[in-house]
Amino acid sequence: MIECRAISSRHGSFHLTEVSFTVPTGQYGVVIGPAGSGKTTLLETIAGVVPTMSGVLLLHGHDCTTLAPEARGLGLVYQHAFLFPHLSVAANIGYGAASADVAEEVARRFGADTLAGRPVRALSGGERQLVALARAFARRPSVVLLDEPFSALDPRRRTIVRREVRTLHRAWGVTTLQVTHDFTEAGLLGDVAILLDGGRALQSGAPDDVFRRPASPYIAEFLGAENVLAGTVRVLEDKAPDWIDSDPSTIAHGNRAIEFTTGPLTLYTIGDFPVGDGYAVIRAEEIVLSLEPPSGSARNRFRGVVSELATLGALTRVTVEVEGVPLVASLTTRSAKELSLTVGTTVTASFKAMAVHLC
Repeated sequence: MIECRAISSRHGSFHLTEVSFTVPTGQYGVVIGPAGSGKTTLLETIAGVVPTMSGVLLLHGHDCTTLAPEARGLGLVYQHAFLFPHLSVAANIGYGAASADVAEEVARRFGADTLAGRPVRALSGGERQLVALARAFARRPSVVLLDEPFSALDPRRRTIVRREVRTLHRAWGVTTLQVTHDFTEAGLLGDVAILLDGGRALQSGAPDDVFRRPASPYIAEFLGAENVLAGTVRVLEDKAPDWIDSDPSTIAHGNRAIEFTTGPLTLYTIGDFPVGDGYAVIRAEEIVLSLEPPSGSARNRFRGVVSELATLGALTRVTVEVEGVPLVASLTTRSAKELSLTVGTTVTASFKAMAVHLC
């Protein structure tokens, strides 16, 4: 387990400020955030390379706040590897290894075994990352910290190595924390996502929760939400709307039927949000486009005109202007072709009430 309780540290002029989150034992955490947000400093603080100024760091329940780096029993892989230049590849991997057999196994898993006799100075950036990963896992640590460990690998090798890291993580029960800029990677690997910006943890939780239920419009936009709309919230408490089977006051977990007005549009959702100003977030993949009004259960339906199409491989992003408000939908390129969508096509954009997240 990695548990940070209001951890603060300083690296040069940069401050990490009261960062709190937990990665349970044996789970995989991912740290995401813009450049300069403090991701590497966070890993170095957990590793003990950067001293903690305040707060508490627990590793598997033990207070490691003031322990020396070598006493923390963890592995750290930097983006630029930082191998021992005076040692061979084999000697780097074997340095501190739990056993020769373990060193051999991880070298083979990561494809570093074929580099064993080569000097470090002769390695490419991707090869250095393979050796650094093998060296870290060869120790059989209970905690591994990974700073952009796949960034220098080509797409095919990245997929293979990422799978091997995940396999060792599961097989050995290693608590893992990885820094990544790749949101897809965060979703594939992570059990816990931590969003960092300006040296502060803005939100943490299951990746799906963080991506689909961002805590603020800033977070929503950073995570790539295409539709972030400012508006006004009104709770429908007078009577049950026609799209809810029960009285709003009896909806599970205190959630209520909500009407959200943004410009000329009125959206409907279910949630627990105070009356007044707010933001509605709808991810593009939640919006369904059709040439005619659909017969499904979607409560929010709007007629509009396609103003832009952007195709990238198998996916097409379609912007629909609805009374001057742009709504962006994401659909397969095949579906876009089957609908014969072009700029100027009139379509219905629809999405369910549960697809609207308020923040």
